[in-house]
Amino acid sequence: MYLPSSRPTVDAALIRRVELAQASQNRSATPAHGILEVAGGLALFNGANSPLTQALALGLEGPVSAESFDRVEAHLGQQGGLLQVDLLPFADPSFAQELARRGYRVGEFQQVFMRALPASPPPPTAPGIEIRPLRPDEAQVFSRTVAQGFMGRDEVSDEESSLMLGTATMPGTTCFLALVDGEPAGGGTVAVHDGVATLSGTGVRERFRGRGLQQALISTRLDWATHQGCTLASSSTLPASPSQRNMERLGFFVAYPKVVMMRELTSSPR
Repeated sequence: MYLPSSRPTVDAALIRRVELAQASQNRSATPAHGILEVAGGLALFNGANSPLTQALALGLEGPVSAESFDRVEAHLGQQGGLLQVDLLPFADPSFAQELARRGYRVGEFQQVFMRALPASPPPPTAPGIEIRPLRPDEAQVFSRTVAQGFMGRDEVSDEESSLMLGTATMPGTTCFLALVDGEPAGGGTVAVHDGVATLSGTGVRERFRGRGLQQALISTRLDWATHQGCTLASSSTLPASPSQRNMERLGFFVAYPKVVMMRELTSSPR
């Protein structure tokens, strides 16, 4: 069992710290020319319509000018496609006004969970269950296993099974694999930046669910992060997702919401 964690005060400074920690994974996979520091946050370009092409943590340090947003759109939209920008609590009102003026729409709601570290050591796993860091030759196994968990089926296409392959080899990211009697059953990732451990990419194959694997994956990564000197852990999920209950059982609380704002680029950026 995890004892209730002390809750840090959630303000603009903490949100920016957590958001930039979450963005550190994407930044590590972004070429230097694709990184733009602007308006207190980041705009990361990894190709048109890539999920890693997005703007994060903008407006948390003050107003976002039209000129700054022009730079963001020119950077993210240099090859056309869909523009994705995170809108966060505590962002300066000018940011939301600029999004509305340019015709952005709500693409997705997310909620960000947080808890203080250190965490209690993970409880013993049931016989036959092993949770361990990924070995160098297991990137494809990890990607396929997590994809099977995401899709809720064992039959996945080559494209689906490669969705997490980049994450499995991303600098600064540590992947954990869950095995049941030696068979890959689930996985998840953790990245560390500025004392914040960001947990993401957690998936458990359907026929292995109900055995506590997701909680074991979370608690093992929290323990690992504690030993890396982290003082905070965070994770983002869709509202009312199955992960929420497991996160809350392990001491996480909903710290703040965020909205992914989108606009289809049909012409050259302003």
